[in-house]
Amino acid sequence: MVRVHIWLRKKDGMSAEEFRDYWLTSHAPIAGQGYANLKGYEVDVVTRVPEGQQAPYDGVATLTWDDRDGFKADMASEAGARATQDLANFTSGSGLLFVEHATVK
Repeated sequence: MVRVHIWLRKKDGMSAEEFRDYWLTSHAPIAGQGYANLKGYEVDVVTRVPEGQQAPYDGVATLTWDDRDGFKADMASEAGARATQDLANFTSGSGLLFVEHATVK
């Protein structure tokens, strides 16, 4: 299984609610409906941090594919290009990490 985390920072001047709403209603469907090989797509939006700390990002998505070929095909697709271009509409920064998942409890 291929698992990626994509962290996002909201666009300057955008409220947390606007960021969340755009991500879930406009951006997420591009991949959720357009990636032929995508098996899972979860979104976690930061709601608060401990007092005195600053969040390094405003949200993280976890996307999964059965294999690397499926991931590569989706990234090379028209939906992949649209999703990448759309990030500028609601983010000021983002990054993609390949991760290994382990359940502790």
